[in-house]
Amino acid sequence: MTVTVDTSRGFVVCGRGCRHWGPHGAAGLLLVHGSRILLQERTPWVHHGGTWSLPGGALHAGETARRGAHREAGEELGGLPRIRHHAIHTSDHGGWAYHTVIADTLEPFTPGRGDGEGTRADWFTPGQVGRLPLHPDFADTWPAVRALLGGRP
Repeated sequence: MTVTVDTSRGFVVCGRGCRHWGPHGAAGLLLVHGSRILLQERTPWVHHGGTWSLPGGALHAGETARRGAHREAGEELGGLPRIRHHAIHTSDHGGWAYHTVIADTLEPFTPGRGDGEGTRADWFTPGQVGRLPLHPDFADTWPAVRALLGGRP
């Protein structure tokens, strides 16, 4: 019998002194369909619950940002549509990083019932995002991520 230890769990403190989930960093998937982006409201029991952010989470040891973002988003959204990658934005916190993987959907997508880490997911225009209660780290990176969207409304 082989026992696998999940090394992606646990909080760490980065070089800036902030507390983050995932000792190997974390990644989220920003899905874009036309002029809208998909965000997820975090359940009350997760870190920064009640805020809006990307479906995503802690990376496993040795896992790429792209693979981790796909795995986590698929779990939280109940699957993923066909996508085409656009860009990756990395926010380095000194010994810990969050990777925003940006991808265009190639078909309409309605999120399904995921693993319960989000209470709901919805599509927003980039202009609507600033009016939402955002996860603090997502709020900090949103201007740079938005710039990578290439002038969408």
